[in-house]
Amino acid sequence: MNDNTHFIVNRIPSLTWNWLHMNETDLKEVPAGKPSAVSQDIPEGISVRESTESALSDLKTGMGANIDQLVKASKTPIHVLETESNAGRLQNAHLDFDYAGSNAYTDAVEISVEENTELTVVINFRSKDKEEATAALQTRYHVAPYGKLTLVQINYLPDSIDFLNDIGGQVEDHGDFRLIQLILGGKNNYYGSFTELSGYKSNLATDIGYIVTGRHKLDMNYVANHNGRKSNCDINASGVLRDSADKLFRGTIDFHRGCGGSTGTEMENVLLMDENVINRTIPVILCDEEDVEGNHGASIGKLDENLMFYLQSRGLTEEEIYEMMAQARIDAVAAKIPDDEAKEEVREFLGEE
Repeated sequence: MNDNTHFIVNRIPSLTWNWLHMNETDLKEVPAGKPSAVSQDIPEGISVRESTESALSDLKTGMGANIDQLVKASKTPIHVLETESNAGRLQNAHLDFDYAGSNAYTDAVEISVEENTELTVVINFRSKDKEEATAALQTRYHVAPYGKLTLVQINYLPDSIDFLNDIGGQVEDHGDFRLIQLILGGKNNYYGSFTELSGYKSNLATDIGYIVTGRHKLDMNYVANHNGRKSNCDINASGVLRDSADKLFRGTIDFHRGCGGSTGTEMENVLLMDENVINRTIPVILCDEEDVEGNHGASIGKLDENLMFYLQSRGLTEEEIYEMMAQARIDAVAAKIPDDEAKEEVREFLGEE
C-alpha cells in the first residue's frame, strides 16, 4: 500500500506506557502484492473455490485493519474451504504457499467448518529463492456449533523474506479451534491472531514454537476474546532467541460481561541463547466479569545452573546442552501436529534423524 505512511499492526487491546514501545508496531509501508503460487491437496468432503468477496469480513483479526486494506488493495482472490454439516472427521487438507523472486505477495484464506465436523488444515510457507521479498497471508475462519478446526502453519522461509501472518475467527457453542504454529524461518516475522469465543463452552488452544536468529525480528499479538459462557482458552508459546534476535510477544485474554464460568491461561517459555538478544513479553488479562478464572506467566532466561551441572557431569558440553534444549522446545510443539507428513518434514528441516 504505497500511499501509507504508517502501517500499524499488532496493536494490543489494552495500551501500556508508550515509552515501552510495545503497544503496536509501525511498519511504515507494506506494498500490496500479487498472489503467490499455491499448491493444494484437498480431500473429499471439502469444497474449495476462489472468491473475490469475503464472507467473514466482519470478524476481527490479530494484526488489525491495515491487513484488511492490504488484501483489498491487492485484489487477491480468497481461497475458500468449506465443509458440510455432520461430516464427522475429514482427512487433512494441505495448502503450500511458494514465494519465488523479489516481489511482494498477498494471499487470503477463509475456512468454514460446519456442525459436527472436524477438519485439520496444514499450511506451509516456502521459498527456494534467496531474494528479498515481502509476503502476507490473512486467514479467517468460522467454527459452527460442535465443529472442530485445527489450523497448522509452518514457516520454512529463508532469511530474506519479511512475512506477515494474520488470523481471525469465531467459535460457536461447543466449538473448538486449535492453532499450531512453527516459526522456523523468515527474516522479520509479524504474527497476529484474534479468536472470538462467542459460544457456550467454546474452546481455543494455541501452541506456538519459534526460533529467531541473527538480527531478525518476531512480533506477535494473540487475543482470546471471551463472550460465551464457560468458554476456555490456552495460549502457549515456546521459543529460542539467538545472536541479536529481537522478539515481542503480546498475549491478551479478555473476559467480557456475560462470559461467566470461563477460564483462560497463557504462558510463554523463552530460552535466551546469547547475551545480545532482545526479549519483550506482555501477558495481559482484562476482566469485566466476576465469575472467571485467568492465569498468565512467563519463563524467560538461560538454563538452570543445577541442570547445566547435571548434564555436563554426563559428558555434554554447554553448547550441546543448549542445542538439545532448544531443539526440545520446537519438538514439543511439533509433536502436537496431527499430520504425520508435516511432522516428518519438520524433523527433516531441522536436521533430525
